[in-house]
Amino acid sequence: MNDDALKQLWQSQKFNAPSALTDAEQIARARRGVKQLEHTIFWRDIREVAVGLVGMLWFGSELFHSHSVMSLLGCWILILSFIFISATLLFNQRRVPAADPAAPMEDFIRCDLRKAEVQIRLLRSVLWWYLLPIMVGVNLFFAGSGLDLFSDLSYLFLTVGLSVFLWWVNLWAVKQTLLPLKVELESLLGQPPDVTITKPKLMKKLLLLILFTGICAVPLLWATTVTNSLPVTDRKLSDEEQIFEGFRKQHQLPALAVVVVKDGKICDRVAVGIRNVNDPVPITTNDLFHIGSCTKSMTATLAAMFIEEGKLRWNTTIVEVFPELKGKMDPRYETVTVEQLLTQRSGVPGEPPPAAWARAWKEVGTPVEQRYAFISAVLAQPPAVAPGTKFIYSNQNYALVGAMLEKIAGRSWEELITEKLFKPLHMDSAGFGVPGTKGKVNQPWGHARKFSVTLPVQRDNPPAISPAGRVHCSLDDLARYVIFQMEGERTNGLLKAETVRKLHTPPAGGDYACGWVCLERDWAGGRTLMHNGSNTMWYVVMWLAPEKDFAVIAATNIAGSGAEDGCDDAASAMIGKWLGE
Repeated sequence: MNDDALKQLWQSQKFNAPSALTDAEQIARARRGVKQLEHTIFWRDIREVAVGLVGMLWFGSELFHSHSVMSLLGCWILILSFIFISATLLFNQRRVPAADPAAPMEDFIRCDLRKAEVQIRLLRSVLWWYLLPIMVGVNLFFAGSGLDLFSDLSYLFLTVGLSVFLWWVNLWAVKQTLLPLKVELESLLGQPPDVTITKPKLMKKLLLLILFTGICAVPLLWATTVTNSLPVTDRKLSDEEQIFEGFRKQHQLPALAVVVVKDGKICDRVAVGIRNVNDPVPITTNDLFHIGSCTKSMTATLAAMFIEEGKLRWNTTIVEVFPELKGKMDPRYETVTVEQLLTQRSGVPGEPPPAAWARAWKEVGTPVEQRYAFISAVLAQPPAVAPGTKFIYSNQNYALVGAMLEKIAGRSWEELITEKLFKPLHMDSAGFGVPGTKGKVNQPWGHARKFSVTLPVQRDNPPAISPAGRVHCSLDDLARYVIFQMEGERTNGLLKAETVRKLHTPPAGGDYACGWVCLERDWAGGRTLMHNGSNTMWYVVMWLAPEKDFAVIAATNIAGSGAEDGCDDAASAMIGKWLGE
């Protein structure tokens, strides 16, 4: 069939309404429709492949953080699904070879028709090769993340509903765009229109939907049953432990632990929950907890030791310790003192310079080198306010103090605080960074919530800010440190009593001392010392009542408002028990 014959054939076709277009215009219109289709398909495939690459990277990274069998299986299904989907799209884009440029118009139209048919089949089957694998993988991933049955079912119906909507959108595209184009191309070739590819009947659609939901639900419900059947502990909880277990469940915490100090001794301790939401090992107060910013008062204590030794003064300035940075730092920082840094009144911004923070995460060099590079970048930026005029909570202040101590002693902050504080107090469990061994559940894991899913993670902030918040230790060892702080106000020990009292005294008009928030509480008989800490995956809070020689420490291996409320409930329960408040 030559081009003239094709035009004659086009003129002979019967349509519902006569066309005002010429023969050539009719053919050109059909070809433009195909070109538009090709353009849409090209950018759709680019978009889908890009999303697939992001998905592979994201769930690939989760393979190193998620250790539930179900979560790992979900990750692998998703990764393989993204690979298969990308390959399917790219293969179908090249499935129909282009017509020879010298070929007659009929060959071009037949080629265009095959392209339309390929896309119709692809979109009609999108439920099976695209939506179903992704939804199964996503729901398995969530099912292995320790959620309750209600949450699992909520995610199931949400994802199934989204899948059904996307399936409908694809069917609508077939009906509104691809089928009319196919009919037009068949008419040009003199073929009777084939419209057998239509939307399925209602009953068939319902059956497919039920089957689809069932395929997702069976492994999901099985995984949830297995997860929920894991024992938290193999012993019966005491009446007191059941109270704390109630707090833990109410605030959706993996674990909750509390230690109480009275009259210089540990008098009470409770621990409920597990080390890892994907592991049934119960937690204890002798397990390691990341204490976050509770580290700050330890760094302040170390600085006070240097002051008593005559190696440092409360009014020692930054430029005295780092004369080589004069001319490189903002001149307003040159007169900032150690005391201003410890009481968060140096003017240093609350957030670090973005470029310096990004470099800190790369952890290039020793911890000492990392801290020096970090504080140099901090000091090169202008202060947020004039030094000494306003309280601004900033990890950078304590990173600066740590770097100053390192410069004076010629040793790392980690070595100094271990030798001068941890060893004398017999805090044998104290260390730095992530508790336990990477990849093993020999100590508790921190947790993070992603899309309301609790996931175990082993990460921490970079060593550049270790003096501000990277210590971990057992709660019993943290209690030993708290005992030292309270007894130190009355008797000389590692520090003189007057030095400890200065550490606990905020500047006039403020409530933040050297790593301690000073508040008034009736249950404490007046003054309390408080500080909390979190690296966004753990939470610890310390409450000290020196007048009653009482303290309570509460901790959990997750962060957020639920962690704060749960620890507050735990602390309040112990305050009520031991002080009758």
